[in-house]
Amino acid sequence: MNIIGDRIYLRAVELSDKEMLLDIINDEQTEYELGGWSFPISDLNQEEWIKSLKPDNKTLRCVIVNKEDDKAIGTVILSDVDYKNGTAEIHIKLGKQIRSKGYGAETINFMAGYAFNELRLHCIYAHVNSYNEKSQKLFEKCGFVKEGTLRDRIFKKGDYHNVYCYSLLKGDFDGNR
Repeated sequence: MNIIGDRIYLRAVELSDKEMLLDIINDEQTEYELGGWSFPISDLNQEEWIKSLKPDNKTLRCVIVNKEDDKAIGTVILSDVDYKNGTAEIHIKLGKQIRSKGYGAETINFMAGYAFNELRLHCIYAHVNSYNEKSQKLFEKCGFVKEGTLRDRIFKKGDYHNVYCYSLLKGDFDGNR
């Protein structure tokens, strides 16, 4: 089942997404802006990873597709889905060519609506590196509230950096529409 919105739709990861995923994950600036770490990923490694994906009720991993040209433009993920407490972490990665065009906000709002109204979640949260001002503004634009700081939580380019915690509650989301 695809999740269909106005300008985008969300679908499962396909082998045909390999090049788009490689472009995002192997981009030095993207890796720096986001949490975690990565090694350079080869074409073969990416293909094997895609083939290894299995349905998982704790992770909803989607490719973002632009409806206008049916082209994959990024990924959005709900991870650590906790149905008892109604929480999940949201992650978004967009290709360089599509950033700052409103697709990030549309995707986050779309996924939040799906999480709250279909998965019955109550709170979606995000972790954003302290120096990633664009992502901070994006989540704030979507109604997320900065809740706190995880001090020196991520190591990038030779230094430790803080990570900001953001969250969006279903009641806040419903009130913002």
